[in-house]
Amino acid sequence: MVIFIMNYMVVRRFFLKPINGILEARETETRSAEQLYEDALARFSEATAQTEAQLHAAKREAAQLRERFRGEAGAYRQQMVDKTSTEARQIVGEADERLSKDVAVAREQIVRESESLALLAAERILGRAV
Repeated sequence: MVIFIMNYMVVRRFFLKPINGILEARETETRSAEQLYEDALARFSEATAQTEAQLHAAKREAAQLRERFRGEAGAYRQQMVDKTSTEARQIVGEADERLSKDVAVAREQIVRESESLALLAAERILGRAV
């Protein structure tokens, strides 16, 4: 029995204690690695959430800016359409006035020329001055 106890003491001292120490060290390292992983994952999740929030805010701001520019462009377009329409009406009105004057002048000229042509035709038909 003494040999068994002595053998147990030797095995315990030179074999079990170092192996237990190694196992405890590995367990401590595993726990610390798990803790580091969880901390890193938490920081990553927080950073991801923050980045997504910033991205969402940037998209919202871009949409507002785009809508403002669309509104301004629409107003400018309507202003240009109104201005062009006004100018076109003015040009058409001036052309209508000129055309009316040209028609009146042409009618007067036709009346004058028709009288002189009628007189010339009468003179030729009659063979004498009328």
